[in-house]
Amino acid sequence: MLTKENVLNIVNQEKIEFIRVEFLDYAGVTRGRTIRPAQLKDVMEKGVNFSTAIMSFDVFDEYIPNPAFGPNDGDFFAVPDPSTFAVLPYRKNTARMLCDLVDINGDPWHGCPRSALKRLLNEVESLLGGKMNMAFEQEAYLLMEVDGHLVPADNSHCFSTEGADIQEDFIQEFVYSLEAMGVTTEQISSEYGPGQLEINLKYTNALKAADDQVTFMHLFKQIARDKGLVGTLMPKPFQNLSGSGLHVHISLYDETGENLFEDSTDQRGLDMSEKAYHFIGGLLRHGSSLIAIGAPSINSYKRMQPGSWAPAHICYGSGNRSVLVRIPEKRRARRFEYRGADGTSNPYLLAACLVAAGLRGIQSQIDPGEPVDLDVSSANEFELKERGISWVPRSLNEAINALSEDSVLAQTIGRTIWEEFIKIKRTEWDKYSRYVGNWERKVFTSRF
Repeated sequence: MLTKENVLNIVNQEKIEFIRVEFLDYAGVTRGRTIRPAQLKDVMEKGVNFSTAIMSFDVFDEYIPNPAFGPNDGDFFAVPDPSTFAVLPYRKNTARMLCDLVDINGDPWHGCPRSALKRLLNEVESLLGGKMNMAFEQEAYLLMEVDGHLVPADNSHCFSTEGADIQEDFIQEFVYSLEAMGVTTEQISSEYGPGQLEINLKYTNALKAADDQVTFMHLFKQIARDKGLVGTLMPKPFQNLSGSGLHVHISLYDETGENLFEDSTDQRGLDMSEKAYHFIGGLLRHGSSLIAIGAPSINSYKRMQPGSWAPAHICYGSGNRSVLVRIPEKRRARRFEYRGADGTSNPYLLAACLVAAGLRGIQSQIDPGEPVDLDVSSANEFELKERGISWVPRSLNEAINALSEDSVLAQTIGRTIWEEFIKIKRTEWDKYSRYVGNWERKVFTSRF
């Protein structure tokens, strides 16, 4: 792991001239400043100041009404984490560092999602005697502009080698750049949509996994732009094409390497431990409010439709891709996959809330019930009610309403983050609710 001294030496040896210090706000937008080498030592010790008000901007980059942070609330300080230092292979003499946010006393700022995740991971370690690992699995589209319209960059088919051939230049530069920045990929494939890719990142400790996802988000767009393409993690860029989801694989290991989510005596036959089932129980108990965190855009809910392979119901199953939480087949190490997120989420906030819900599930010994083995999207209302299966929220507004009633997440991630996130998303929903588009105008002017 890199130290401050390591970073200073690398910057000097590699003749790095520009260092970007970055963090994510509650809307999932990257904020930051670029500093020069002469300021680096001081910045790594004291941080770079930002007005706290920057955390009260929505995805449209507009300051929300009744914000928690105003012009009178002073600054927080973005302190770079040396372990995240990486030279940007696609920029000249430039490096990047991800930051923790601290207050004027140098203590973790109460509104920092990355600090909230670190605190919760420490709780996991002290309470469960294990370390939480995660792996992010992102789907994303490559697009190009034709006659003023964005269209898929190719017409490749699902899991075909054609897509990898057509986009070889992009894929190889993207993967090499990720690896140069310390992010390991495991699999790359053409996904269901034309021009759509899925890249599986290797599992690691949950904090680094979230850092790696941030790196992925930045690189995918930036390298696509350099190639004359548009790279997007938008959940549903086209009405009639497959959406792009984000799946988070979760596992728990102790210091000896024992998988704490595995138990060969499992009565359900899935070789999962009671801890694993209780963790899943927590994810399901907080399923609706977690959707607000994992799928936080107005566009997210156009992806999560029955029969779309995106989760539309709150349940779990083995090998079942129609559920919210999927347990892979027993040929692989025991873990589970949360499927209710997309690329518009803040990875730190998402990981923190998954840990918070799962930890509460373990502490309260929440039983998730029996795994679901049917395609849930084909079940009628009677079957769903009989099995106790509920729908995921059908809109951002519904999801935010659920989150606003979740006192457990409010307490565990911090009320400041919880309250401001809700206000930001309500503002985005209100703007969307007032928007009148061409399709709507065409239909209703011709009918009435």
